[in-house]
Amino acid sequence: MFAVASMNPMIGWILLGYFLLAGNIAAEKWLLASYDFKEINFITAAVIMGLTAFQEFAQHRSFDRLKPVHWPSLLLLSFCTLIAWNCYLYSLLGLSLFEFGAIGLLSPVVMACLAIPILRERPSRWLWFALLLGLTGGFFLVKGDWNGLGEWHYHAVMFLALVFASLRWILVKSFGDRILLPALIFWEPLLVLITTGMIIDLSTLWDKATLGLFSAALLLFLSRQCLVRSYQSKQTKATSISSLVYTKLGWAMLFGFLIWGTVPSWLEWLGIGLIILSSWLIARRSS
Repeated sequence: MFAVASMNPMIGWILLGYFLLAGNIAAEKWLLASYDFKEINFITAAVIMGLTAFQEFAQHRSFDRLKPVHWPSLLLLSFCTLIAWNCYLYSLLGLSLFEFGAIGLLSPVVMACLAIPILRERPSRWLWFALLLGLTGGFFLVKGDWNGLGEWHYHAVMFLALVFASLRWILVKSFGDRILLPALIFWEPLLVLITTGMIIDLSTLWDKATLGLFSAALLLFLSRQCLVRSYQSKQTKATSISSLVYTKLGWAMLFGFLIWGTVPSWLEWLGIGLIILSSWLIARRSS
């Protein structure tokens, strides 16, 4: 995998982005025991916008690259982010990491179904074969931990999150280089910041905020730096990038062991192996 990443530096950015995203999900699952999901989203939006502005000023001594060009496109992107972020964290309240990861395996399929008519991408047979391997691996991962559909609305909300997340990345891909990377990252969480800020008690949140809350937001900020850069690149296809989400499951397994002491069974190790093979095929074909 890393050999392929060295052949195509963009693959390396994608893999790093999904590693950081897995860390963010594990951190948010842990934080949900102490914070409301709307509080987490508010801090995440504020940190991403603040760090993006600070980064721009530190590097260029101006905020020119943050100018909100193509306002309708940026507002549509921000709306998709608003729905996706809130649905993701709400579903994480009722789903285990295994269930969350299992439904997350549908992300490349949803992305492919939307990218084909919108972006006119045509996934190759190798991509579909790799997707099948990844889905099979994900089935082995969750087979022993699936709790059924008793809390079906969490699964439905998670699927809704996947749809809007895919639409968000398709928008980023369709923008290409018409909107600069800093502007995309800065304005994406705008509606999240406004809507959650109107609902939560800001003074209470300030009193109980911890370093861990800001660290989770930092992980997502760094992940955005990698993934937005990857989706904007003309060297990549949205279907290929989203397919590498399977690597996130391997990191989620590691974080689950380190934080909650979850030890994978032999069936889960088999699933991890299939997911690694799936990701390797996609990365090799993409390079």
